Amino acid sequence: MNVTETTAKGLSRELKIEITKDIIHSKLMERLEELKKTIQLKGFRPGKVPITHLQKTYSNRIMPEIIEEMIRESSTKAVDDRKEKVAMQPEVIFGKGDDKDGNNEEIGLVIKGESNLIYSIKYEILPEIKSPNFSDIEVEKLVATVTKKDIDESLENIRKEQKTFSPKKSTEKAVSGDQVTIDFIGKIDDKVFEGGSATDAPLVLGSGTFIPGFEEQLIGTKVGQDVQINIKFPDDYQAKHLAGKEAVFDSVVKIIEKATETKLDDEFAKKIGFEALEKLKEAIGTQIERDFEEASKSKLKTSLLDELDKVLDFPLPINMQEAEFQNIWKSFKDDIEKSGKKFEDVVKDEVKTEKEYREISARRVRLGLLLSQIAEENKITVSDDEVNKVVLDKTREFPGQESEVLKYYQDNPNAMNQIRGPIAEDKVIAFITELVKIKEKKVTRDVLFEHDHDHDHDHDHDHSKKKSTKTKKTTKAKAVTKKASAKKEEKK
Repeated sequence: MNVTETTAKGLSRELKIEITKDIIHSKLMERLEELKKTIQLKGFRPGKVPITHLQKTYSNRIMPEIIEEMIRESSTKAVDDRKEKVAMQPEVIFGKGDDKDGNNEEIGLVIKGESNLIYSIKYEILPEIKSPNFSDIEVEKLVATVTKKDIDESLENIRKEQKTFSPKKSTEKAVSGDQVTIDFIGKIDDKVFEGGSATDAPLVLGSGTFIPGFEEQLIGTKVGQDVQINIKFPDDYQAKHLAGKEAVFDSVVKIIEKATETKLDDEFAKKIGFEALEKLKEAIGTQIERDFEEASKSKLKTSLLDELDKVLDFPLPINMQEAEFQNIWKSFKDDIEKSGKKFEDVVKDEVKTEKEYREISARRVRLGLLLSQIAEENKITVSDDEVNKVVLDKTREFPGQESEVLKYYQDNPNAMNQIRGPIAEDKVIAFITELVKIKEKKVTRDVLFEHDHDHDHDHDHDHSKKKSTKTKKTTKAKAVTKKASAKKEEKK
């Protein structure tokens, strides 16, 4: 094998690789000898088929496989011998480049054994990165203190979620806050549409659970009353075939119930798995502290990445940056499509928006290369146990489907890598955090959970989902009641 460097500009490399026809012929003979041992042809005894006959009959079928294998092995060896770190998979180019007819002619001569195999590979190498002096970097850590108001608000949310309903008198009308049980059949242009009908559907009026305008038309109704509800699906409705269309729901009110006031006392706490109300408050406080700490860590990570990006200065592999841009640009477009909107309605200036996303992709590649190097230099790895722990946590999010979720991850290496990547990143961030100067700043809860739009598509690997740091009011309540349910199960 003869290797010649033809291009070495910046991070770009191009190598010309030549493998003689004698080496290729030798490889062909090896394959034919193996084939001879097993093939059965009419008129020949097993193992006695002449090599010349096999060559004439099978070489055109075997040679493309040999060429593909030799290109794969020789290109890998050529790069390995140079001890270069390749940014992405090298591009294989035959002598005549985009001239397909010329390429086919050349390959045809190689297959016939009349020509050497000559091809080129183009690739980019990873840049040399000088890690910054972490002790010179200072980042701000936002810290919020849990207040009595925080606990009381969460307690109130739990109380609302745990409320019960009792039947109203048959003469009483439904008002906002009541729960009605209804049957309904949805029609568009007098035709029943799929997914538009239900039986014994519970609905709390004023909850905003159903399509806008639906619940309001049930206020003032009585048990047994037939109601024709007229609505128009929102233009951005998730089911595109229904978006913007007018529909009629023939409904009947079967039950009307009013909410029963729930007292916040020890009995209430016991119902959801706690010994007393004070114990419930303690659990809520602990959960809020965890939420605050997670938000604080998230903000700290963003600040740290911002500071690192300011001091990084090295060339980026063009193909790697382009691949990252295409990745997040596609995710951005997919998000718009899933929302039921049109790209041109959301993006008023495509050139400007694309430029912003290219800057984001450059930042992500730049930081990704740095973090990867730090992980390698400091032998920061992710164990199978760490990955399996996250997988196990994910299976618990799907009660009754744990085995299916587990099998999905076991059968999909890419899915496992999507878990491994963020774990590795967090471990590197934790490593760097120990080395930089951290200045704590006390802030309110609102400031701590303030959403930073500039980092919607930051370095996080899962950039397809915009991460809002603003938590829902019910998050803490759900976490506490979930743990309480777990306690109940343990006692059974």
